Amino acid sequence: MIALFEAYPGLAGRLPYVGLGEFPTPVHSLERLGDAVGARKLFVKRDDVSALRYGGNKVRKLEFLLGRARQGGADHVLTLGAAGSNHALATAIYAGGLGLASTSVLYHQPNGRYVARNLLFAKRCGARLEVAASDRAAGRVRPHGSFNIPLGGSSILGTVGFVSAGLELAAQVLRGELPPPQRLYVALGTMGTAAGLALGLRAAGLETKIVAVRVVAERIANRARLARLYRNVNRLLSRLDPAFPPCPLAGIELRDEFYGEKYALFTPEGMRAVALAREHESLSLEGTYTGKAFAALLEDMKRPSLRDETILFWNTYNSRPFPHDLDEEDYRELPGELHRYFEEPVQPLDRVDAPFPAGP
Repeated sequence: MIALFEAYPGLAGRLPYVGLGEFPTPVHSLERLGDAVGARKLFVKRDDVSALRYGGNKVRKLEFLLGRARQGGADHVLTLGAAGSNHALATAIYAGGLGLASTSVLYHQPNGRYVARNLLFAKRCGARLEVAASDRAAGRVRPHGSFNIPLGGSSILGTVGFVSAGLELAAQVLRGELPPPQRLYVALGTMGTAAGLALGLRAAGLETKIVAVRVVAERIANRARLARLYRNVNRLLSRLDPAFPPCPLAGIELRDEFYGEKYALFTPEGMRAVALAREHESLSLEGTYTGKAFAALLEDMKRPSLRDETILFWNTYNSRPFPHDLDEEDYRELPGELHRYFEEPVQPLDRVDAPFPAGP
């Protein structure tokens, strides 16, 4: 049983849910990396192994979103994302596993090696892929009869998955798997991960500061939108189960300085962080989300006042292997607008000869 339903049994019969993941995800000490950067108590939360077929943070959200789709009798789900969207891929994988057809409406992004791989895997899963001119245009697609999943899965219901994650972490603290973290670093995209974690931790009585590192445009991720999402999720859970407490939003620090020039454009700092995590701990990070978030952690470790604190990095990436034979898929069967990701060069910091090793 997931942590949310263990802590608040009254919610178990009130929320749509389908089990997809392997929870709790482990917490590991990063001693070698901590020694290298001067962090004496550095840990990682391994959401990269959140499920057997495909990990990452999207699994927790999809457990509730696809649960709602099945509850409502849907036979088709639609979502949106950038061309290399991990969320769109996760939706294709897990919707297909439940017998649901899926469509992903995609918009363009800077090229990276992972984009072609994700597109081929989505094709393998039978997802229908369409292309929109922009994220705004993609968001306006509303076909009749489909169950619509928003960007990143960060609806009120999807965010509930990370309320459970916060409670899960609190239970691991109680079991002695790590001390109470004073700072938790996580990438901030569509904000469901950070908002849900903040609420779950507050409900559990932990005062961990969440350092949310923005990796998308500010119009998508900002304090006002995060606060609104947090409040709405809190209201939903308190309404469904009065035992769930009202928790004022507190302890979230938004960081903007690691975003770079645009979404999915890698930064030197982010790729240094990717390389360092791989070198010392064999951690799988990447340049769009987790590398930038980890770069913020590394920068903060230059402050002597933080070196004795318990620091937790939440790995939202997937580290499960992809099918070894994806190259047998013919990319020319994809919409023509997506062929550029197979025929044009990847961005400079993602080349195999890049000055900083690229993501896995």
